[in-house]
Amino acid sequence: DGPLPPEWVKRITEASYIRAHKARFDQLIWEYIAVSEYGFPELPRTVWYCTAAQCRVNALPSSLDDAARAIDPRYRKDRRGKALIKLLSEPNKWGEFNEDPNALEAMGEYCMQDVKLVRVIVQLTRPLTMDEHSDWLRSEEINDRGIRVDVSLATAACKYARRERLVVGEELSQETGGTITGYAQHVRIREWMLDRVSRTVIEVMKSDDSKSGYTLDGATRTAILDAADAETLDIPDDVYNVLSIVNEGSKSSVSKFERMVKMADPEDDRVRGAFVWAGAGQTGRFSARGLQLHNFTRDCFNPEEADAIKASMLAGEAIPTVMQTLSKMLRPALIPAEGKIFVVGDWSAIEARVLPWLVHSEDAEKVLDVFRAGEDIYMHTAKAMRIDDRFIGKVATLSLGYAGGVNAFQSMAKNYGLTMPESEMAEIVSKWRSANPWAVRFWADVERAAMRAVRKKGELFDVGRVKYICVDGMLGGTLMCILPSGNVIQYPGIDIEKGSVTYAKASIKPAADTTEWPRHSLYSAILVENMCQAEAGNLLKEALRKVEDVVAHVHDEIICEVDIDEASHTIVRLQSVMETAPEWAEGLPLKAVPVTMTRYGK
Repeated sequence: DGPLPPEWVKRITEASYIRAHKARFDQLIWEYIAVSEYGFPELPRTVWYCTAAQCRVNALPSSLDDAARAIDPRYRKDRRGKALIKLLSEPNKWGEFNEDPNALEAMGEYCMQDVKLVRVIVQLTRPLTMDEHSDWLRSEEINDRGIRVDVSLATAACKYARRERLVVGEELSQETGGTITGYAQHVRIREWMLDRVSRTVIEVMKSDDSKSGYTLDGATRTAILDAADAETLDIPDDVYNVLSIVNEGSKSSVSKFERMVKMADPEDDRVRGAFVWAGAGQTGRFSARGLQLHNFTRDCFNPEEADAIKASMLAGEAIPTVMQTLSKMLRPALIPAEGKIFVVGDWSAIEARVLPWLVHSEDAEKVLDVFRAGEDIYMHTAKAMRIDDRFIGKVATLSLGYAGGVNAFQSMAKNYGLTMPESEMAEIVSKWRSANPWAVRFWADVERAAMRAVRKKGELFDVGRVKYICVDGMLGGTLMCILPSGNVIQYPGIDIEKGSVTYAKASIKPAADTTEWPRHSLYSAILVENMCQAEAGNLLKEALRKVEDVVAHVHDEIICEVDIDEASHTIVRLQSVMETAPEWAEGLPLKAVPVTMTRYGK
């Protein structure tokens, strides 16, 4: 009932950091409520420090409860939290809050328990470096700036999608005699399928991750349809039609447009808070939440096409293949503010450059020379395999660098609509490996270095441009991959089981009745992919420190929003930043040619 005690004010205003879990929530409450309504002191944004981000760089879940549980099953959040928040933090229909003293006291105890858990996590994990903290702050600046949505387009898209869902339901009902009436009836669709297909098809549907033992997710449906098109699987016509209809109806563009409308600020149509710094597992790359820009398909309409389709939708006219059309409208639904334009830079073949650079061998250097000479790496790859097909060279380059085999090639081929017999894929894998012995040697060297580091804790083991070391007393033993940038990839709970290295994987949540966090094997494919993607992500973070007016970034793209008359200057500046390797990446050839866009595209 009084002012904040003077000793608290002193401690707070003199603090180097104020730590909070998912600190942006606390920061906004502080800035918009605590300062104005309760007389709390104003604070510079630079003092805020997110312990959820600290969890992520330590390869732990960012959820407070899950992070604590992953460290030690004895550490658990107070289970009363959700009930107390509902009781005290949501006003009634008259705008009044519950002020029951007993409930408030319980809320205080709940909050204190959370603080204690945060302190445990801070003490038992590696803190953010100054650069990591600065990058997190930079990411939140971009989140605050937000990106504008064409709300009228998104709203119209939602209406068309809802109507199309009804059409899809009617088509499914007709094909199945009323057994299936919606594309989201997953169990019913799977059971209907199992009664109608051959044992060979059922083998494709088998899954250890499903409670029923069978799955019919999007990847499985597509695999069955592709095999049917290639005549390597025989399925009845009604099954083919149902799978095709379900695939069309399941396109995620519908929910994405709904989120656009829901998340857009009514004052300026901008969506904010879309990016999670270091949200992508071990690699530390960005992930997205809410709007999920990272999942927008690159196959999209150009601005003129998008404008024409939008006009048709606003006029209530029919549009072809509704769901497919809407998915290609996702990127163009992001637009610059009035009087501004997007400048978008995209690194060319970034992972295909970073991998041989990390290997740091004489024959890997020859691959980098292809980039330095400005030659086509995909055509170069095809010729090295004695195949005169750039498209196959592209798929091979993008899929096989991380010790991938036929499955990896097949998965990438699907993304590009490339189909061929499995025997031909196996031949391509063999040819790629013969043409790139530097990669094959590196895979084995990396796995060997990681194993030696775990066996001889505290010792450094070099492989290419990276180093491995295992820190014994940290989170049950943590294997660290030290990258040329100075950033590290962490694998907590490290152990050797049946001759292979395993670790506790944060992204796989255990069942409620188990105590140990699920474990995952560390082998060459994961180790190499992680280091390559992590260092590519660190190039992005470096660039974001130097570029102004960034409103979004998607994988290896940077999107700036600038005044139209500033576009040419921004293009030059962005290209210079993206093509100039940082000091730690000396010798890494980079290529990016920024372009202007009136709608976000490809």
